Amino acid sequence: MPYCPRCGHQVSVEDNYCSKCGFKLKEEVKLLTPEQKAVMDVVLKRIEAIKNRDPKTIEELVDKTLYTKFDDWPPFTRLEGEEALNEEAKALKVLVKYEYEVSGWRIDVLSDVALASFYIAYRGRIRRIDFDIKSRVSMVLLKRDGVWRIVHEHFSRIAEKEHRAFFM
Repeated sequence: MPYCPRCGHQVSVEDNYCSKCGFKLKEEVKLLTPEQKAVMDVVLKRIEAIKNRDPKTIEELVDKTLYTKFDDWPPFTRLEGEEALNEEAKALKVLVKYEYEVSGWRIDVLSDVALASFYIAYRGRIRRIDFDIKSRVSMVLLKRDGVWRIVHEHFSRIAEKEHRAFFM
């Protein structure tokens, strides 16, 4: 069965619209395969773990031995493995009111490696500072023993004037 390219909900090839999010399914829109859906699920669980301030789930979704990250929050350097996870766990302790929307999914599965890219708009409060950020995201996932895990992620903020084209 195929899946909606916007929200990942299972759809029928005969459906004109996704019954969950209302996305118009056109012939030219490529529906997600079950493997692409599995990758999307890992990525969405990762983002939900941020929303739920759940560092344990994030640790379970990444391959700690290979994991690297470029974030759109300081420090703007590449973080690796435990250091990256520890920095995020610290930030999650002071995060509140996190909300997000993702769009523009593209998921390429190349055997046991997958590349997921999308846009994310997220807002909330951290350390008494309100934020409303739009970013481009790329994630590389590796499948081992039938389980997809994130090995690299790169968040890149979209400049205010540039994001209007994507989110307005």
